[in-house]
Amino acid sequence: MRLLVDEALASDELMARLRTAGHHVETTEKGVLDAAVWRYAQETELTVLTGNAGDFMAEAQRTPDHHGLLVVYGERDPVKRMRAADIAGAVEHVREVCGEVLRGARLALNEWRHPPDA
Repeated sequence: MRLLVDEALASDELMARLRTAGHHVETTEKGVLDAAVWRYAQETELTVLTGNAGDFMAEAQRTPDHHGLLVVYGERDPVKRMRAADIAGAVEHVREVCGEVLRGARLALNEWRHPPDA
């Protein structure tokens, strides 16, 4: 997948995991406005991966033919909180089910987390 990872999620570990899995991954500089991030993602055909649902969901509603939005929702329960490995695994699960292109899709990655190994 072609991903633009929002600055708040762009840890070195997550970026490395996504790249190792074969994804094209970019991020933004700190402080770039969400509207500018969204515009860049659309111009360059990147799916946005963010932990900031509010602003990006509004942008996605205004641009129904967008290149995809993957949202990681914060969890109060530390056990449910998604870490870099969880996020990378959920992105891979999305790719397995939906393919590389997520045109118009808005997905909560929390729902795509692979269950823990039994």
